[in-house]
Amino acid sequence: MRNALHSYAYIELRACWRDIGLDPDIYVGIVTGTGQAFCGGRDVKFLAQHFAEGKRTPHEDPNSPHYHWGGGGQPQDVNLEKPLIAALNGFAVGVGLNIALQCQLRVMAEDAWIGDQHTNVGRLGAPHEMYQALPRTAAAYLTLCNGRLFAQECLRQAIVNKVVPREKVVEAAEELAEMVCLGSPLATQAAVRMYRLTAAFPASLLAYARHLDQEIAETEDGEEGAQAFREKRKPVWKLC
Repeated sequence: MRNALHSYAYIELRACWRDIGLDPDIYVGIVTGTGQAFCGGRDVKFLAQHFAEGKRTPHEDPNSPHYHWGGGGQPQDVNLEKPLIAALNGFAVGVGLNIALQCQLRVMAEDAWIGDQHTNVGRLGAPHEMYQALPRTAAAYLTLCNGRLFAQECLRQAIVNKVVPREKVVEAAEELAEMVCLGSPLATQAAVRMYRLTAAFPASLLAYARHLDQEIAETEDGEEGAQAFREKRKPVWKLC
């Protein structure tokens, strides 16, 4: 549903990134969604259901074999060093936006938009990644105001390379992929490695970001945000 991600989807995505990295016949990947969304972020209803049962989701439960805080479904989680192109066929929210921002090239449908929305459900997410990848005022608008940036705004701010009609999104991404494939695979992968390294965060910052995300997720507000989303009501925050 809107390509929202839960514990088991993260496992499948992680396997997909690994397959791309290991297959010598794959030079570049295109990431897109089905239906009206690129990715609606994490599956908050999945989260709320586990809260209601007094459980943690598998990827947030240290006792689960699927434990991987943050889900582990992003390209950076397997250090993928092959280029990716995001074909944003629809809105990209939360972790969906994080995945799009980890793609080196991006094509966006005319009616698509990007957003964060984490604080709307009592979560933190990974705002540091947005602060690094986006103009800081744009990132603050997404993370603090839960605002939306539409396609033409994204193009003006160089967040995406192209804006095209929705039915042309994959075609435009394939055109970029063909251009990528003209280059040396080894040199291209080295360029991706440098792309990733120049955007890397200190280990101390990553550890602190994960600590904050987990700490906030385990508060009453973390539970209230998920339940309010499931019940389609305005959350009643308890902490400040």
